[in-house]
Amino acid sequence: MIDVGLALPFSLGIATAINPCGFAMLPTWLGYFIGRNTADQEARPEQVVRGLWVSLLLTVSFVAVFGLLGLAVSHLVSEEAIARRTPWITVVLGLVLIPYGLALLTGRRGSLSLLRPARGPRSAEAWSVLGFGVSYALVSVGCAAPLFLLQVAGSFSREGIVGGTTVYLAFAAGMAAVVTSLTLSLAVARGGLARNLRRLLPFTDRIGALALMLGGAYLIVYGVYEIRILNGSGTASNPIVDAVGDLQSHLTAWTAAVGGLRVGLALWMVIMTLAAWGLDPALDRRVRTSLRGVVAGAWVLVEGLGHRGDLVVVPTLRVIAGWPGRISGWFGDPTRWAVPLEVFLTATVLLVVVLSTSATLGKWRR
Repeated sequence: MIDVGLALPFSLGIATAINPCGFAMLPTWLGYFIGRNTADQEARPEQVVRGLWVSLLLTVSFVAVFGLLGLAVSHLVSEEAIARRTPWITVVLGLVLIPYGLALLTGRRGSLSLLRPARGPRSAEAWSVLGFGVSYALVSVGCAAPLFLLQVAGSFSREGIVGGTTVYLAFAAGMAAVVTSLTLSLAVARGGLARNLRRLLPFTDRIGALALMLGGAYLIVYGVYEIRILNGSGTASNPIVDAVGDLQSHLTAWTAAVGGLRVGLALWMVIMTLAAWGLDPALDRRVRTSLRGVVAGAWVLVEGLGHRGDLVVVPTLRVIAGWPGRISGWFGDPTRWAVPLEVFLTATVLLVVVLSTSATLGKWRR
């Protein structure tokens, strides 16, 4: 089990991934990832490795920026001075994302990285992901920095180098749990579409482009909102910022109610399972058997003995069983915060089912 002292920074890492300032960057990142078809022609193991690799790069760049922030605040500048400048960075990033998303929507592809190395496409993607992680961190500074500086950066002075490093790694593991689970799920889903339902791939490209454009627009709105607040213009609220903040607040409250440690553990169980399933075809028989045994044992130990099925399995079954009731709730309470997400998920599942059935019937007729 995770030490109780590490549960707080681990949970903080999860919360930081969905912090109010950088909340729009998470779906924007996912839009960027699914909008690039660099792995469509590769086998399943390569697609999974790519998902793990870009998630690691994104997490490392994010937590590295926060680590440098801790050093800067301790020795060079004040936290307030940094917070007053980050809204301008937010606006600039929004201005960059909108034309990039528009280019993807029109079928043109490029790199988000401001640093353009002369090497191959994989190197270019690595720089893009690192740049995205740095951007994600800079946008998040205003909301996530105070808790990070107190609970994580401050642990080095309280607990020494070894203890502080352990706390820092726990924070990184929480952040990585959110980013990796979402990225790897999309990598697996897009790989399945590329192999079986190619007619859906244009839809994923367009969804990715729209996510980038909407994320960029929101960053501009939020950055301007923060600038006006800092300048004392008396701006009390913004309907767009309030709506997104409401969604983020509900997610944060749900995470707190369930328990950050429990959510993170469930995410890492999903990550382990997806990674093992994805790498399975590339392994020899003995390694494959051993890996399957390890994964099955982990599920029995953590899900079965540790949580009696109430970590992933039972909550998932509850959601599935209660989905018809959620659909009926769209009409009774259409302004509920979760309705847009539920409509999108339902439409996506129905689209996949219809096209899968159509493809299967087409094969039978032949």
